[in-house]
Amino acid sequence: MRTGRLLLLLLVLGLTAAAAVWFGRGRNGEQTTAGGTAEPPQVAYDYEAHDVVLRQMGADGRLAFQVEARQITQLPDSGRITAVGITMYHDPAGAELDGPNRWTLTAEHGELPAEGGIVTLSGQVKAHGVPVGANAAVNLATDHLVYDPATQQLSTDDEVRVVFSGNTISGRGLQANIRTGEVALRLDVHGTLVP
Repeated sequence: MRTGRLLLLLLVLGLTAAAAVWFGRGRNGEQTTAGGTAEPPQVAYDYEAHDVVLRQMGADGRLAFQVEARQITQLPDSGRITAVGITMYHDPAGAELDGPNRWTLTAEHGELPAEGGIVTLSGQVKAHGVPVGANAAVNLATDHLVYDPATQQLSTDDEVRVVFSGNTISGRGLQANIRTGEVALRLDVHGTLVP
């Protein structure tokens, strides 16, 4: 007999809790407070912004790099910033701002640490710029690229195509320096050189 009463009590408590949840929900699944106002649903990021321009300044007050994106979000806990439709601009040390030596990097997606540092680009990544002291532009195309603004290094283990002065070289394992224009491919290197 006691078991039957205990089961009945648990059933009543369960139905009461279900009713409280059912009536506590507002339209569109939003939670309502005791005052009847709707609370927004929980999201997986701290903030989201559209059509954004971010500028990272160096210790000397000079523009280190500029980022434009269709959308950015900052993830909770890590503070990492993810971007969609990203374009980055970087003027190497010693080059004039927005001058002929400016490097432009574009990608479908990017990840940037909130405190600055290594930037990871992915999805149809392109880099274009004229190294300081050079006469011709260097164009890089790959699916994944890591960029360190502090050292001005670009790197990837993926396949990459490099075009400069009418020459096209493809390979894997890129190491390039924006400031000096040095480019090295480690594996499967082949291409066409114009004399």
